[in-house]
Amino acid sequence: MSNRSYTGLIGFVNKNKLTLVLIVILFSLIKQNIFTNNFPTIVLNKQKEISDIKLVSNDLINQNVLLQSQISNFIKKDSSLIESQARFKYGLIKEGEFFFKINKIIETDNLAENSESAL
Repeated sequence: MSNRSYTGLIGFVNKNKLTLVLIVILFSLIKQNIFTNNFPTIVLNKQKEISDIKLVSNDLINQNVLLQSQISNFIKKDSSLIESQARFKYGLIKEGEFFFKINKIIETDNLAENSESAL
């Protein structure tokens, strides 16, 4: 190997190869994060979206608690109200009951009867 000493720009580059490579990588990462990905603003926007979703979630949790309390109050107050609603709206029956549904009324003429027939 020959022991050459470079001077000027070539000598500077030869001595500081690793430093220059790291500087290029640093600038490319800065460019990508700040200019391409909008680094600070996108993080702030995502944090705001997360906080909005948490607020909506908390509201839904509160509504669920209120609805659960209303359901438990209905059950405690009068279970016959729920039973009548189920019977009327959904046609539910109790065990041992029979359900008859009349679809159509058919009117027929009694041809076998005549005017001479007596009751």
